[in-house]
This record gives sequence, C-alpha cells and structure tokens, in this order.
Amino acid sequence: VVDTSGVHSLMIRFCRCASALGPDMQLFEIGLFPASFTLPKTVFTFAVLDDFLLDNLECGTSAMNYYSKLRRITSSIFPHLVPVSGIDVLDCIAHNVQKDRYRELMRVGRQWRQLKQLKWHGFGHEKQKPKAGELALFCPACP
Repeated sequence: VVDTSGVHSLMIRFCRCASALGPDMQLFEIGLFPASFTLPKTVFTFAVLDDFLLDNLECGTSAMNYYSKLRRITSSIFPHLVPVSGIDVLDCIAHNVQKDRYRELMRVGRQWRQLKQLKWHGFGHEKQKPKAGELALFCPACP
C-alpha cells in the first residue's frame, strides 16, 4: 500500500461472497486504487494520488522524485531498503534487483489524472465519451 505516510506491506483479504464485487471494485470502495485490475498486488491510496497530482502540477515534481520522497518518508535512514510488493528485501539486495513502484506510480498517476479530468468536466457518471476539446480548460484571456 502506497500512502502519503510511505510504502507499507499489508495483507488485504477480499470478500468472496456470492454477491461480492470484484477485487478492484472492493479496493475502490475503501479508497484504494489498484496498480493492476486483474491481479492487484500494489495499491495507491486516493490521498497519495491527489498529493502526487498537486505536487506535479504546482511544483513540477516528477514521478521519480515523488516516489523517492515516499521511500525517504518510509525509511529516512535506509530508503533503498523500503520493502517492495511481492519480493523479499534480502532477495533484492542479494541479486541487486531494484524493484520499486515508480512505473506503477506513473501509470496510475496518468489514469488518476484522466479520471479527475472526466469528473471535473461532467463525464463522471455518463457512459458517453468526450468529444475533441471537451476536456480543455476554458481560458477567458485567450481569443
């Protein structure tokens, strides 16, 4: 689980009742955005995605720098030892594998930004796709 407080290793058990939603929808209901919709192993909280979007827009923070910040928040002394999803830390050190969640943050960040754009422009609850230019921001200064 990647949150504004750092990267955490948690076990999440999904409801398997007959009337239960799929794992991805269960995650959405509790405020978690899965990095994969088929077999989610890494999730990002909505708070960290909002914070990344704001940092990226206002400060120009890249995904690499933002993820480095999250690793530093998780372990300020040894950020390279931050546990990674599905892989043992000792395995990473022994085989010199640097598996981090940077690429997942980039992909999920783009998806989150697209969902926010759709919501802000009134397409959040409609099945119709926006036409060309309908997601553009209105600028009163432009002709």
